[in-house]
Amino acid sequence: MEEKKDPIVRAEKALEFRQTVSQVWNPDSIVPGTQLDRMVGLTRSRVNLIRLNPGTEASPYHTRHCEEEWIYVLQGQGVVEIDGSEHLLGVGDFVGFSAPSVPHQLRNPFGKSLICLIGGERAEIDIADFPRLGKRMFRRGDHMEVYDTTDAEEIAPADFDEYMTQSYRRAQHQGEPDGD
Repeated sequence: MEEKKDPIVRAEKALEFRQTVSQVWNPDSIVPGTQLDRMVGLTRSRVNLIRLNPGTEASPYHTRHCEEEWIYVLQGQGVVEIDGSEHLLGVGDFVGFSAPSVPHQLRNPFGKSLICLIGGERAEIDIADFPRLGKRMFRRGDHMEVYDTTDAEEIAPADFDEYMTQSYRRAQHQGEPDGD
């Protein structure tokens, strides 16, 4: 039986920032954080308290197909790039990305730390694209696969379902007797 989690995380514990994350594609970007969601036993939501030191980024420029994400600034300033446009963020600003999302990235180009809550859904399956890196991530549960999109080939048109439906209807219509 799993240990029951305390539903309260006190500020002093949250501000320890013990769960440091380094990005696979940018090992120089080290993000100290606290996985608040896991500390209280949440399984369907992600809620992380992070500290972006000067010159670091929260993640590579990316888009998600299945999971919504959000950012809430608690201290400092940052820049969020959304679909190629940069926006200054300050204390109290909130940013939300519905799924599928446009490409986005949070970074701290300033001289002081940026502290914010970031989070979103924790779906069983998610797909994320990293357009500047030419990568696609497919995750199911804790299993993750990363593909190089430069090798990708189109094997069916993007509107394949619509194409098949129209073909089926044409075939059905051709088999009908004329009304003359």
